[in-house]
Amino acid sequence: MPTGALLLAAARAASSGELRTMAGADDVRAALVATLLSSRRPDDAPVLRELTRLEIESVDAAGDGCGDVLLACCWMLFLHGDISDSDLIRQAKDLNFDTYCYIDSVFLIPSGIRATAEFAHAHGLSDLAAYVEQNWLGDPDDLAEEWRNSSFFARVPAPTASVAELAGFLRS
Repeated sequence: MPTGALLLAAARAASSGELRTMAGADDVRAALVATLLSSRRPDDAPVLRELTRLEIESVDAAGDGCGDVLLACCWMLFLHGDISDSDLIRQAKDLNFDTYCYIDSVFLIPSGIRATAEFAHAHGLSDLAAYVEQNWLGDPDDLAEEWRNSSFFARVPAPTASVAELAGFLRS
């Protein structure tokens, strides 16, 4: 059975369509996301976005739940800091009650409330703009910093672990 590192190397080399086919299986997708937790590079953003879209589709098809795979995807997109990912994170957050509760709202504002609201208005994302302009409980900057320094996924297996072990880490 391949390791997470080998799987990630293949994902990095794959076209979007090839990645979609490769990561269509839940365990493969979970293993890729787990591997990215410890081996993510800035140029992995397209892979991470596609994995996020696939996980959104999977969670939506299941009809409920959230799980750590989708949370990890959204967290890594937040850490990447590209404001254009805010709408993808909002799509994940708005899937169902569980995703709404489990995916932290601060993930929607990697560059702060004002910058995200301006981006959303400029791109016709009125739902996102309305969401980030609502009243926040607590200080979103402090909360963002807590997540940036979080050890929530610190016990991820090494990228050389098997696909089954990596998938089990996030799917358990």
